[in-house]
Amino acid sequence: MSAISDEPEKLKFIHTYAVGLHTQEPDYDVYDPRWQQRQIDNFVEFAGLAEELGYDGLTVTEHHAPSMVCPSPNMLLAAAAVKTSSIRLGTAVTVVPLHRPIRAAEEAGTLDLLSNGRFELGIGRGTPREWAAQTGRDLPPDEGRRAWLEAAELIWLLLTERDVTYDGEFYSVDTPTTIATRPLQEPLPVWVGGTSDETMKMAARYGWNVMRNSGSNDQHAAAVKTYIAEGIAHGHSLSGANVMIERFVAIGETRAEIKERLDRFAGALGRFRGQYEKNGRKLSQTDGEVAMSKQDNALPELAIMGTPDEIIENLQGIIDETGTRRLLIECFSDEESRLFAQEVMPVLRERNSATTVAPTGVPA
Repeated sequence: MSAISDEPEKLKFIHTYAVGLHTQEPDYDVYDPRWQQRQIDNFVEFAGLAEELGYDGLTVTEHHAPSMVCPSPNMLLAAAAVKTSSIRLGTAVTVVPLHRPIRAAEEAGTLDLLSNGRFELGIGRGTPREWAAQTGRDLPPDEGRRAWLEAAELIWLLLTERDVTYDGEFYSVDTPTTIATRPLQEPLPVWVGGTSDETMKMAARYGWNVMRNSGSNDQHAAAVKTYIAEGIAHGHSLSGANVMIERFVAIGETRAEIKERLDRFAGALGRFRGQYEKNGRKLSQTDGEVAMSKQDNALPELAIMGTPDEIIENLQGIIDETGTRRLLIECFSDEESRLFAQEVMPVLRERNSATTVAPTGVPA
């Protein structure tokens, strides 16, 4: 049950899961509670399958819009924790602006206790327009940035210290406070979702891990170097094992199978976008999870597709060119997740098993 960032010499695969986008139903009402219940049941069952297939971790995204049945990832992970025994569980990410820091820290501690020390906390700012709609307020960009950094710092203090007091611009804790449910892991692994240099440097200063989605391999490689250098400057030994890069994967044995699976996923994503953008709302194109490809506006920027051999070569390129040792992938059917685990993961693990990781995070 080693942490995801442990054992830097190993290549690790984390399967993320957007509950609702994995539906196999051709026609459905996103507001139907029975449909929603089926999506939740499917996720809990998938947690057991992911462990059986050998994925190193399973994360859940947080969204607050129709067709994404994951506004409460911690509740979903609590159900997954009692269905599994070894796979690491995490959020990708907890949308910090929607959570009070004390509550976020307590729930993280509870999940670590419930999972016997297998929880990893992913934190991020989320989609600005989404959390603005949920909170009824939209902070100016610089103010929102300061509030996010302050909340992240306070969550960390609550997870790692006792009798915490805090006097910030946005949050204050006047009475010395120790959270009620302290994590088993010391420290609890934290992953920060983001792509800006500012976010990379902030994570490195605390020795936190990072999740990246949008961007080219060259951009990821530059960010990894910035992150590792900043970590070294603050006394942290970091490498490509502390960085995961996300990709959506449509995989099949034949072109017809790949196309059918890609079309089904694109349709589910299109429904999400359509439902979300009702009443004049717009999704931010700076959010890698929803940014669309410039080559094909029907597909997300993060999507890769092909046979197992083609997926292997695509992901090997990411590993070679960025120095990452952690891949955050999402297949959108059990069949694809099984095929990926059986045909892609063993090959990439074997190819990269003898690789040593240099201090720069780039394979030596």
